Amino acid sequence: MTNALFVVDVQQWGFAPYEGRLPDADELLPKLEARLLEAREAGWQIVHVQNDGDEPWPDAPGGILWPMMFKPEHGELHVRKTAPNTFESNPDLAAKLHELGVTEITIVGCQSEMCVRATALGAKAEGFKVNVPVGLHGTYDSEGKTAAEIKVEVDAELEATL
Repeated sequence: MTNALFVVDVQQWGFAPYEGRLPDADELLPKLEARLLEAREAGWQIVHVQNDGDEPWPDAPGGILWPMMFKPEHGELHVRKTAPNTFESNPDLAAKLHELGVTEITIVGCQSEMCVRATALGAKAEGFKVNVPVGLHGTYDSEGKTAAEIKVEVDAELEATL
């Protein structure tokens, strides 16, 4: 096995039917599920990443919007994090993935400019080849920019960096 798929922060807070969900949740979630199923069928190592937000954020552990949208299957890893970079919150993760023979990581999920970006850069720093597919990460409007604009900026930065 050389490939792993990281499903980052695909939790109820971004996709459940409520006013705080991602603006493109209805379009993004089926794409993420299709990519997950494709990776499973190909025998990739799956890593489900669950954010443990601070109270009173909706992704605080045990909160109604904290659960993940996709249930890990047998043999898939489930890690939790408190920092945007998954590897920072899980210092033994890179070694475990290297032991499993993983050399390439594809990252999908949320939020584009935060945890997806930070985890991609963290994976690269740990020696992995990294891919963040266009259209398979999401975010919110922020700092005068639309979510779509932010995703395009992140795609461009990561394409140049990774």
